Amino acid sequence: MTITIPPLHVGHGTSFGGLTVFPVWLDGPGISGLDWTPGNIRVAEREGSPVVEELVVENASIRPLVALEGDLLKGGWQDRMIATSILLAPRERRVVAAVCVEHGRWSGGSVHDSRGERGSASVRHGNVSLRGSLAIGEDSQHEVWLRIGRYESELGATESSSMLDHLQGSTGAPLTRIAGQSGVIIGIGGRVIGGEIFGSPAGLRARWRGILDAAALDARLASPIPTLSARARRFARQLTTVPLEDGGDAGLARQVRSTRGDLRVFGIAIGADLDRIIHLAAFDESHTLLENA
Repeated sequence: MTITIPPLHVGHGTSFGGLTVFPVWLDGPGISGLDWTPGNIRVAEREGSPVVEELVVENASIRPLVALEGDLLKGGWQDRMIATSILLAPRERRVVAAVCVEHGRWSGGSVHDSRGERGSASVRHGNVSLRGSLAIGEDSQHEVWLRIGRYESELGATESSSMLDHLQGSTGAPLTRIAGQSGVIIGIGGRVIGGEIFGSPAGLRARWRGILDAAALDARLASPIPTLSARARRFARQLTTVPLEDGGDAGLARQVRSTRGDLRVFGIAIGADLDRIIHLAAFDESHTLLENA
């Protein structure tokens, strides 16, 4: 089975130094009835002996809950990032893949805090770039550490070498969402680095500040060059020509993914034909920040 992305409408970009943010509207069937609230993702370490690459997540909502690849989790034995997106049934509890985003600490309590912070494109790409599927592996964990280490060496070391610490010093663009907006395309240093598309404006609203803060952090590593609208529109057109394939289980949803040339796309969808997109992330792997650190 292959799935195509519905048409995307791209608005005028707004630039802040090397960061340019383009609003996106999805011309397709919307998603309703889902809970996007990060605070309803209850996260704990594995019972008995914590495992770096695994966490236990629980849906504290009475509705199906979206937990996204790239969501950052503070606390536990170390700060983590969810490695694969999943749609949890009401009150469901299950083990999910994770990557460490805090180098060194391996102690503490069991519970994590989820507040909507997002991993940056460069760090998230390190999580997925070295594997054809979205199953965690040692190589991708090493790549994530290298990319966070780039912040440490170029922007200044933090006490815990945590992605979340670096985000504390990154102020996102002072932008507000536009009515009906369900996604963004991000330009950094004059080139599109990627984008995120949500199945509803509610999904974008839940992760909005986290997306902007993470993009602003990556932009601190790039030249202060704005990205032209033509590049964003070209990127959107490329997305709609990419055939997505069923990538396996994602709780109540299915993973979808594709790699074509320098374009890597992955996310989750529902429906008999997987035509109702919950969330998609896309990266242009030719961007200099997405090269191996």
